[in-house]
Amino acid sequence: MPRTQDSHLEQDEQTVDAERQRDPSVEKVSRALATQIHTFRTASGLASGTLAKMAGISHSMLSRIEKGTATPSIETLTRIANALGKPVSRFFVDQSERHDCSFVPAGAGVSVDREGSSFGHVYTLIGHVLSGNLNVEPYIVTLDEKSEPWSTHQTTGLQFVHMLEGRMKYRYANRLYEMKPGDSLLFDPNAAHGPEEIDSIPVRFLAVFFNIREYS
Repeated sequence: MPRTQDSHLEQDEQTVDAERQRDPSVEKVSRALATQIHTFRTASGLASGTLAKMAGISHSMLSRIEKGTATPSIETLTRIANALGKPVSRFFVDQSERHDCSFVPAGAGVSVDREGSSFGHVYTLIGHVLSGNLNVEPYIVTLDEKSEPWSTHQTTGLQFVHMLEGRMKYRYANRLYEMKPGDSLLFDPNAAHGPEEIDSIPVRFLAVFFNIREYS
């Protein structure tokens, strides 16, 4: 029975692995590629089997690549990049030497205008990340007597809310949560969400927005 193109690719990859796996520099590249490919795949919401099929490689090969035990050829890497809609160069952006740290003293931070600002919601940015694939924005949100309910907000990524002070009813899609200090919510903000009723003032909560950075 003739071999398929995938079989040829996998055989080639295994040969490359056997020849190179003892080379520390190749192992370092393999680990870096593994991290990047896994990050992009999960950010795209793709199962590993789905990406393997889209890239025209075997599921087992993709699994070994993501574990860092296989070093893909340029052809295989190009197939994976095309399937993910990313340029091959994105796999080689070295984040290993970047060590972001953002310290904000108590009471400090930067007031930022966001959509909710027009409803009297005060957003104070208390940190930032300059590098890497993940964009993280932590805010202290304050609601006072001038604030209005606003439960129709919709964004992308993920959002985390943790109550610090006061009480409010927080809408997420068709659910309403009575939130008090210590309560938390983690959700997909594509659905309508936000404070629907302000039960006591002031209300203060930590809101953290997570998004994957887009690179052109």
